Amino acid sequence: MLNNALILKKLNLLFVEDNIATCADAYNLLSGFFNAMYLAHDVENALKTLSNEHIDIIITDIQMPSVDGLCFIEQLRQCNNQTSVIILSAFTNTEYLLRATNLQIDGYMTKPLNFKKLNIALENVVKRIGTRLNFIQIKPDVRYDITQKRLFVANEEVSLGRKECLLLELFISSQNKTVSKSEINQVIWANEEMTDSALKNLLGELRKKLRYDVIKNQPARGWYLEM
Repeated sequence: MLNNALILKKLNLLFVEDNIATCADAYNLLSGFFNAMYLAHDVENALKTLSNEHIDIIITDIQMPSVDGLCFIEQLRQCNNQTSVIILSAFTNTEYLLRATNLQIDGYMTKPLNFKKLNIALENVVKRIGTRLNFIQIKPDVRYDITQKRLFVANEEVSLGRKECLLLELFISSQNKTVSKSEINQVIWANEEMTDSALKNLLGELRKKLRYDVIKNQPARGWYLEM
């Protein structure tokens, strides 16, 4: 979901797992969805990362050397009840499940890492913490609520059509990267024929409503949103 992707792109993930190959697989699978992704192969290094970096979400294995993942989360909860936690385990042990339930976690998944199940857990995270991250600041007095799909300019709401919302969210998710004509066609006109005049009109209307010259063109390459 694009809305979830926009929120996740603002979050930092810590993945705690003693198996190096699993860590590498997880990094390849997940790093592109987050602002930053950190890896830790044991609880000691996980705690060091937490002391040095702002972490929004933790995905942790249970079975690890020295200190298990649940003890790690128990330590974390003594001083931090805000960080979202998803448990990853090779076991479905009832004791583990009960301990995890009492630790205010957002998901409990069995190995191997399943993207569909993880997506459900991440949706829970977005629902829980997304309300404070909904607004994307484009300019000091221009912001977009990605959940409600509402644009505000100088504290006044500016009405956007469906395609204008899709185009603006595509620009935001690309984070200053150039979006090509074919990418716009795929997202906005997936089942329709996109004409040059339709694209020109859509870009013109969105530029007008943003009231700033923030949609830039790179000839022969495409467009990007200057934030």
